[in-house]
Formats: sequence, C-alpha cells, structure tokens
Amino acid sequence: MTTRRTTLRRSLRLPLSLGRRLPALTADVSRGGFSAELPQVFLPGSQVDGYFLLDDQEVAFRGWVAWAIPGNPQASVFSQIGVRFNEVPEGLKGVFTRLEKRPRKLKKK
Repeated sequence: MTTRRTTLRRSLRLPLSLGRRLPALTADVSRGGFSAELPQVFLPGSQVDGYFLLDDQEVAFRGWVAWAIPGNPQASVFSQIGVRFNEVPEGLKGVFTRLEKRPRKLKKK
C-alpha cells in the first residue's frame, strides 16, 4: 500500500528526540509530517511523540509511523521512518512558511 503526500516536502535536517530517549535527524519535513533517520526502527502504526530542536527551542510533536525501512547496523546504515503529525506543531509553522517560499528545484529529464 502506498500513501499519497498531501503537502509539499522540503529537505530540512532538524535534530529531534523520540520519546525523549532516542535521538534522530530529519531528512525532510512538511506540514503533514517528516521522515527521519535513526538507529532503531519503529513498526508502522506506532504512536510516537517527541520534540524537534529548533535553534535553542524544543518544539513538541505527536504523530504515528506511516512507514518504516529497517537499516543495517553492520553496514552502518540507519533505519528510516515516515511520521504523520496528529496536528502541525505550532513552533514549526514559521519554518514551513519560509520553506514554502523557497523556489523548487526542477528535475532534469
């Protein structure tokens, strides 16, 4: 089953913490959610919460894991997860506004 994105995603590396225990790093972020790279993998459907570190401010979020790809620790490859927000974190709305104003890169054919 595939999911269709309903919001524009932009590459943005933000440090985050899942459950205040597991550090991770985002690969991209949108108003709908984010994808992240981390040492562990979560099962799709799992409820997650945590915070993004934006400048020196913690921005809390809640959501659920929409998809997951396990990594390979022996090859130093992190797992990847996609998280859908329950609601857009208030502290990220300004970031999304700035990101959406950036020009999009066109793919060469």
